[in-house]
Amino acid sequence: MHDTPVQSVLFALGLAIAAGGFIGLIFLVNKALSPRHPTAEKVEPYECGMEPAGRPWVPVRVRFSTIALLFVLFDAEAALLFAVSTRLRGSWIALVEVGAFVAFLSLGLLYAWRKGALAWRS
Repeated sequence: MHDTPVQSVLFALGLAIAAGGFIGLIFLVNKALSPRHPTAEKVEPYECGMEPAGRPWVPVRVRFSTIALLFVLFDAEAALLFAVSTRLRGSWIALVEVGAFVAFLSLGLLYAWRKGALAWRS
């Protein structure tokens, strides 16, 4: 038996409402049953059982995220190049494609270098 498009939409809508209701029910049960007895010791940030050193909310310099992003970019490039190099086997088209990939990432490195993203300032 074939369902009409309206029945299919209503079924999907019912599933979405049921899923949302279940999640809401879980949150409500958690709120009602979980104990709430905050003490000064419980709300203190945890640092391996030692007394906290400094303020807990220290602003992080954006500089670290730039270095991390560049690391992930070129780490992924190295992993992809090792994976692809085993499949080249004399194919000139594959060599051109890998060369274009390396050239594109090299342009990104050159751009980061020119913008001063690789210069470490204290």
